[in-house]
Amino acid sequence: MKRFLLFAAALLLIGAASACDKNGGKDNPTPSPVDDGRVHPGTTTLLELFQEKIDEYGKQEVPASRIYICAHRANTWSSADKKIPENSVAAIEEAIAQGADMVELDPRSTSDGAIVLMHDATVNATTNGTGSVANMTLAQIKALRMKYRGQSSTYKKDGQEIQVPTLLEALLACKDKIYVNLDVKDCKINALMKVIQEADMADQVMIYGYSANEKQEIIEWAYNNMSTWIAVHPYIGSPNDCRSYLTMAYCNCALLFQYAGDTYYKGTTEKFGYKVHALGGLSYSNSLTWDSEIRSWYSNYYVNDIEAPCKVLDQFIASGSDFVQTDCFELAELYLKGKGLR
Repeated sequence: MKRFLLFAAALLLIGAASACDKNGGKDNPTPSPVDDGRVHPGTTTLLELFQEKIDEYGKQEVPASRIYICAHRANTWSSADKKIPENSVAAIEEAIAQGADMVELDPRSTSDGAIVLMHDATVNATTNGTGSVANMTLAQIKALRMKYRGQSSTYKKDGQEIQVPTLLEALLACKDKIYVNLDVKDCKINALMKVIQEADMADQVMIYGYSANEKQEIIEWAYNNMSTWIAVHPYIGSPNDCRSYLTMAYCNCALLFQYAGDTYYKGTTEKFGYKVHALGGLSYSNSLTWDSEIRSWYSNYYVNDIEAPCKVLDQFIASGSDFVQTDCFELAELYLKGKGLR
């Protein structure tokens, strides 16, 4: 590890790592197919995107100039309406079609070492089967069919039932189309990294989870086996917690930091994102607990024609944060567009 870090440091010093129609005539929340101003993974690596934003802020306490949106478990407002199962290729395709910047996916290992997408420890909630993923083989899981979201009947796309995807299948559906946040549930590092290597997706994904030392191992694995850097995504409780990651030991691969929703929603740390910008990082948080507020805002504004703020997104904006994770991408985008942040 020491030799790797010295070599990485040398490279860094020479710049190798710089890396639904509604009434009132109002806009449809579905984005236009014309150029939407997004940065696309086919042309810009994830670390390049992060570094460009950091360079823009110049280590100053400044607000985000644009807020990126991640579709939680690949869920969107449209996929909820269609009852598309979470963590499915169909959900990923819908998120891409709607224009999300990123999808959050949940890799989990089977008993025979394969990696599939499944948030829960069991297959019960999203398939027509029961049992623990860790106690089932890939063949057993592939024999199951995914269910319509929140229902017992099996989901059909173009008349065909669908299977739980492997991580490789999911990554290939994302490749060059949308960035990926892997919220790793239960996978050995080598197995996870080999799938990312097979998909040739190291420059388009970030990895959430694992200990600080394991994050270093992930960075080293990617560099030694794929000759590239990979983004790791730490969780922090205060802006100062990101200092230890913004060091040569992490090779400029830990740049975007997730923090508790309460931090911005309840204001426990004022201008959290601003403070992270001043330290040379970016921040990311969830609106999941308060997605009901986004839906209520949409209902009030687009159905009842009531002008009202969306508290959760306003708090997010006030914090200066750069990414929001939500189950209703299109509604969040609509609100943020109105604030000039999309």
